[in-house]
Amino acid sequence: MQIQEILIIKNGSESYGISTEDINHISRVPSLMELPLRPKGIRGLCGVGGTIVSMVDINLLLDMPQVDLEANNSRLLSLNGVYLSNALLVSEVYNTVDIDEKNIEYVNNDDDPVIAIYKYKDSLIQVLSLDILFSKMNKIQIDSKEVNSGKVKAIEVVEEDTNRFLIFAMGNEKFALSIEYLREIILADVDYTNIAGSPEELLGLITLREEVITVIDLRTYYGFKSAISEKNRILIASYNGETIGLLVDNIIDIKSILTKDIEYMRESFEDNKISGVIHDDNSLISFFDKDILEVIFKNNQAYIESKSKTLESEVKDDSVMEVIVFKLADKEYAFDVSCVAEIIDIVNSTKVAYTNNDVDGIINIRGQIVTIVSLFKKLNIPTKINEDSKIIVCDINESKIGFIVDSISDILDIKADELKEQDDELFTNVLHLDNGERLVLSMDIEKVVSSKEV
Repeated sequence: MQIQEILIIKNGSESYGISTEDINHISRVPSLMELPLRPKGIRGLCGVGGTIVSMVDINLLLDMPQVDLEANNSRLLSLNGVYLSNALLVSEVYNTVDIDEKNIEYVNNDDDPVIAIYKYKDSLIQVLSLDILFSKMNKIQIDSKEVNSGKVKAIEVVEEDTNRFLIFAMGNEKFALSIEYLREIILADVDYTNIAGSPEELLGLITLREEVITVIDLRTYYGFKSAISEKNRILIASYNGETIGLLVDNIIDIKSILTKDIEYMRESFEDNKISGVIHDDNSLISFFDKDILEVIFKNNQAYIESKSKTLESEVKDDSVMEVIVFKLADKEYAFDVSCVAEIIDIVNSTKVAYTNNDVDGIINIRGQIVTIVSLFKKLNIPTKINEDSKIIVCDINESKIGFIVDSISDILDIKADELKEQDDELFTNVLHLDNGERLVLSMDIEKVVSSKEV
């Protein structure tokens, strides 16, 4: 390999050279989007020339302290060829020089990134091979993605008021209920005790952990055709000391909605069944709040078990945690709901160069970069995506991590006697549900992210 010209970069007293054939252009260091679970050498993602690239720190690849992003002399080198989706972070750019063949001595060492020594003035420049340097990391192919505006934008984190809603389907329409009034979600495959003379939408009574709850078919109540499916769920809703079960077609999402996107329109709905609409990604979702729940409770008051404040307090005190239960390869697992930001439909992720095997890629949710971590690989389960697959987005150490799961089963309050501690790398508890007939492994999300790479 004959090198015609090199760019000299400096790191303290050391000087290195990179063939200018590998370099596209030099720029100041842009804003960094950090990536959780990033391997050695990768600092994160950044926008360069309208493209999202991986920022590779040359110092880390050379086993030196990482480059200071804030230093005035730090620069980012955009690369050519097979490294187009990467940019090299360096401490200082010194000069470009034409190679005088009598002053360069090539080094034959397949494992050493230094492939030549060049004498320049009174200094010895260590010429680096990007092929060998980058081979220190396990490469995953990345396709360049353009920024929508065509311009690189610094990401600003702006705190805005939000409300969390459960999004569910009835018929071909989407509805939402504030999480504030949702106690839990259970499977619809339950036995009902019929009530003579009850209205058409009232399915009957069920017993949930020694509590009697009235269940109505919300689909019938809203004028939709009822259909039996394994996706059917019962929402256990509570308000003002009363509890009721609401049967719906299926669960779609748990989502934080900006207050500005919630529009109250009660005067537009004469039947007191809708509170307003949520403006969500160019679509509208009908939602209902406490006022509509009050109407539902009032219409079925004769059949609803009233709860005293004392009983409600006892139930609340007896609950030690709330979990979201999901399936992977027909087995059930759980996350603590307090860590869950939202649940979204499955979307394609972008593969990122030089991430470890557990990372499936990244997705963009309303301008935020979310890293997708594979629970399938963590648990050595073959990856299989189906039409019911969801992404559970969690907040972990100020970063958003997404986990693909086969389906969402329930959101449940867990009592102390249903929880058994588990000493494991990934699992902290075993949940003994349905009188011990249903065992669910509860994962510690932080342990999942920090566990040893596969």
